[in-house]
Amino acid sequence: MGPTVASRYAAGLFFEDRRRPIAQWFNPALGAALLVGIETSAEWPVQRFGLFYAPASGGVIRVHTTIHEWYLRTPKQSPTEEEAFAQAINSAESFLQVEMDFI
Repeated sequence: MGPTVASRYAAGLFFEDRRRPIAQWFNPALGAALLVGIETSAEWPVQRFGLFYAPASGGVIRVHTTIHEWYLRTPKQSPTEEEAFAQAINSAESFLQVEMDFI
């Protein structure tokens, strides 16, 4: 996806956006990580969690899965932020399981 896009995701996930939870799985043997984090800016009415793969070779690659989003204007209606995060975690675990089948 390129260094510009990777830096945008990295800035949003790690430096500027502390308003949402993130999850991370790290494989020290491969030096790679899988991340679940927010991928939309705070101003958007629709918020979304995304999955990102950080290979040992560097950079960040977005993993395309089901959309895990919620709406700020209706925070108590389904899908809620908690539901979206739980679904993103489930997608990440499924991704890891599929990848393990290839090792």
